[in-house]
Amino acid sequence: MKLEKSDVNSDYRRWLKSYLRDLKYKDVSKNTFVLYNRILNILKDFIENQDEVTKLSEIDKEFFLDFIESQEENSRNKVFSKKTKQLYLAILKSFFVYISDNNDEFYTFENEFKMPIKGANKSKKVKYLLDIEVEKIIDYLQNRIKSKGLYYDYIYSFGIKLMLFGGLRISEVLQLKLEDITISQLRDDNGIEDMYEIELKNTKSGEEQIALVKIKDIEDEMIFFDNLKERDEYIFVSKKNETRIDRSNYYIGVKNIMNKAGVDKKGLHIYRHTCAMQLYRKSKDILVTKEKLRHSDIKTTMIYAKAEKSDIAKAMR
Repeated sequence: MKLEKSDVNSDYRRWLKSYLRDLKYKDVSKNTFVLYNRILNILKDFIENQDEVTKLSEIDKEFFLDFIESQEENSRNKVFSKKTKQLYLAILKSFFVYISDNNDEFYTFENEFKMPIKGANKSKKVKYLLDIEVEKIIDYLQNRIKSKGLYYDYIYSFGIKLMLFGGLRISEVLQLKLEDITISQLRDDNGIEDMYEIELKNTKSGEEQIALVKIKDIEDEMIFFDNLKERDEYIFVSKKNETRIDRSNYYIGVKNIMNKAGVDKKGLHIYRHTCAMQLYRKSKDILVTKEKLRHSDIKTTMIYAKAEKSDIAKAMR
């Protein structure tokens, strides 16, 4: 079977149907089949309600951990035992190894399951960056550009800012060409054109969409790449052989930047989450936040509407 034929939702359902059919012909008990079917259908719902991965091949270890943690938070006791976590992982591994063994492209998910499983932990995973952490990362990026200004300094600064200030998914960032970014005709109160419009051709919904980002937030990076590339060239390519940068390599680079900036958090989707949280805090308008993130369902947007302790304290005062 082809690994991918359509969007992540359709491909997941296609592979799940094949896997469950295969499972029926194996020597598994009825209870085992029911359990596997239940958890894999819960994952199906999780995939349909998320907005990070748009293709099956973008599902990785972080995604699996996010899924298990979300189920843990929604459980009755708000915590999973080590045994329960191992059960979830065993079922996920069984399914995705089946995909690895049966796709025509020889794509494998097996490496994504090399992870330690800790016992019950009542603390919830932080899904966004605090204001001070955003400041540290942006300061680090700006200092790198001012002191060295190397190619990859701009590559990582540009991508992080597009996710953080524009709310783009990493899959959308890595597909951008310069011609996709144009100055918007929107004007501020002083009549100044202050926004870029980013045309996104390959989105989760399959429809072309427009994202906005302030000119001042990415002006340095735009000047750098305008002087370096043609308008119809991809932006996020390696300097050595000009091949497209993939999600895994970009994740490693961003992780190193966050460590050097003194921020003890990881992940690429955390920047889009932070964009949503900050916009909601400033606008207090969930509909504006929904449109910024380009969600089809406002229920998806609601998970980003978080408040920091400082907001709670301000409201109480």
